[in-house]
Amino acid sequence: MRMRMTWCSGLAVIGILMFGSTRPAVAQQPTGQVVKLGDGETLTISGFINATWFMNSGFFAFGNGQNAEWATNAQPVTDKTYLDGDVRNTRINFTFAGSPVLGKWSPRGVLEADFFGANTAGPPNGDEQPLLRVRFAYADLTNGRTTVRIGQFWSPLFGEVPVSVTHLAFPLGYGATGMIGWRFPGIFLYHELAPGKPLGIQLQLAALEGSGPAVSPGIGSGEASGMPQLEGRLNFSKRKPNLSWTAYVVGHIDWKDTTAVGVAGNNLTGTGFEAGANVTAGKATVHGNFYTGKAIGHQFAHISQQGNVRGWGMWVQGGYELTPHFGAWAFYGMDDPNEAKSPGLPAAAGAAIFKNQDAAGMLRFRAGRYAVGVEYFNSNTTYNNGKRKASQVSLSVLYTI
Repeated sequence: MRMRMTWCSGLAVIGILMFGSTRPAVAQQPTGQVVKLGDGETLTISGFINATWFMNSGFFAFGNGQNAEWATNAQPVTDKTYLDGDVRNTRINFTFAGSPVLGKWSPRGVLEADFFGANTAGPPNGDEQPLLRVRFAYADLTNGRTTVRIGQFWSPLFGEVPVSVTHLAFPLGYGATGMIGWRFPGIFLYHELAPGKPLGIQLQLAALEGSGPAVSPGIGSGEASGMPQLEGRLNFSKRKPNLSWTAYVVGHIDWKDTTAVGVAGNNLTGTGFEAGANVTAGKATVHGNFYTGKAIGHQFAHISQQGNVRGWGMWVQGGYELTPHFGAWAFYGMDDPNEAKSPGLPAAAGAAIFKNQDAAGMLRFRAGRYAVGVEYFNSNTTYNNGKRKASQVSLSVLYTI
């Protein structure tokens, strides 16, 4: 079979993979290396290489490198700083697209992975051998206006995403300051309600695999309920030469059987609401989101705490392109579980998190597919036995494929 390779122009889908969007890539075309396979089918290879050199003062969860999000309860009293490197954000995406098979309906398949799987071993050598993990695996049938997706993809709660060159797979504030949502197997529907109109409106509906803490071997409380997670979302967008904006609202409901399969008991209902927006005027951008909910820790809400927890979170980020190559960004976010109305929070000292605040600043240089960012990240976390702090200074490079 003869193959011909061409370069596509632009970086639109790479931007979606890196930083997210209020309108998931259901009508976008990938922009990496395109291979023509024959019979009208193409394979697009995209992704990025991302490496970080960082110095921390203190310890973070989910980890201490590209996945740092909030300060852990156990912090060093002295000798707090250490220097390390991380390449786990590095990502590869394979998108297969075929010719129409049912009238105007065409199939598409996507497989994407990064390197946040478990390492082969710890230091001194195992931490330099991170393993692949699946991010997306889904098949689409689309006519351009309507897309039916079956497989693993972001829940509609995963909306606007902070800009960073260090925090990509685990964005700034993810699971820590109101940046919520996760990837689940499910059935997704995307439909453009106002194609070609000045105000774009898109409807998203999703029925997702249930999720929650393990209650039986290999079975979580969400799966044990026998019910899916249900979400609905509306996206709005308007673009002009000097001003463009997007906004969205999302609703969520799920059920959990907290007593496991084979044991009588009541379900715990999880609910959530989220709203977000992005406004770009000339060289300036302001974006963020807000959520409120109950028992949606499996969606990385409530500082990723599981069980019957109530609370809210938010984040906001502003950026300005100083020159065609240099830009500056500032971020602040907070998540605040309501300890008085959260019987699911543990009582043991240091086991429950009552509040977390993250702040970050970044200077970024971009030239085509190449980018470098210098970033400062700080977290202030309140546990039920006191406050903890940790900070990170990072230098990251990003090359998009």
